[in-house]
Amino acid sequence: MKTLLIHGGAGRIREPSHQALQALRDACKAGLSRDNALDMVVEAVAAMEDSGQFNAGQGSSLNLLGEREMDAGVMTSTGLLGAVAAVRYPRNPVRLARIVAEATDHVLLAGPGADRLAEGLGLPQIPPPSRGIVERYRRLLEEYRRGEYPLYRGNLETARDAGLMDTVGAVAWDGEALAAATSTGGVWLKLPGRVGDTPIPGAGFLATPRLAGSSTGLGEAIIRAMPLQRLDQLLASGLDLHEALKILGRIIEDAVGPGTMGLIAVTSRGEAGIYYNTEGIYTASCTSTSIEASLHMGGGIIMLQGG
Repeated sequence: MKTLLIHGGAGRIREPSHQALQALRDACKAGLSRDNALDMVVEAVAAMEDSGQFNAGQGSSLNLLGEREMDAGVMTSTGLLGAVAAVRYPRNPVRLARIVAEATDHVLLAGPGADRLAEGLGLPQIPPPSRGIVERYRRLLEEYRRGEYPLYRGNLETARDAGLMDTVGAVAWDGEALAAATSTGGVWLKLPGRVGDTPIPGAGFLATPRLAGSSTGLGEAIIRAMPLQRLDQLLASGLDLHEALKILGRIIEDAVGPGTMGLIAVTSRGEAGIYYNTEGIYTASCTSTSIEASLHMGGGIIMLQGG
């Protein structure tokens, strides 16, 4: 049976959005329409990028200058790996990351060079930010100018406290291979050129013969903790996913503290689970027989199957 697990971001999320939950269900349907794990995660993430409901693709945050700079990465247990960082052109950064993986010798392309590749290949261009995105940027910029949103030091803590960071991601198992994909617009009012965890293997996404995982939360904390790399190492030691997530949670708390991140994971043994230490995380569990979209609250570990 095909297994697909997706997330729509973790952070200070205090009540469910019906639009976000529907976008998760639609992303599940998009992913399940495909047969192999790579196609499943790319289509699911692209659907979330297009929805405008999450901080990715058309819903991406704006940096300090009011620009979109998006990151994405894809990986499979068979060795396929590609990512893009600080891109402004493509409607679907996850599709560009897949092109980097399949059609180039590179792993990570960034900035104008990646945008030129997307344009040259005829990928659709992302439309201008919505009115709601622009209005939110103006409101946050005014708070920054009043000193409520510091720039060089403390802004990331403010982003965490205000719930200004999130990401989308998908992991899948098709019975033969695992795949993971993650996409984000990054932190609101970030310095131009800032890159978070999303395009970094082992931090924002990872797929090995044991595990497919996707992270969400405060990028700088995720990079410091490298949760997916650590999780893969714990599984390699012989632990099941539930035990590995319990140990990982303690490692994360010691390394970067609470309120910093969440992640989803599936394994080649059929396990699927969620870890988060934030107020909430949007996820959807998708199989050929059911789709369950939820906003989980309170932090902790949730085992969905096989655990």
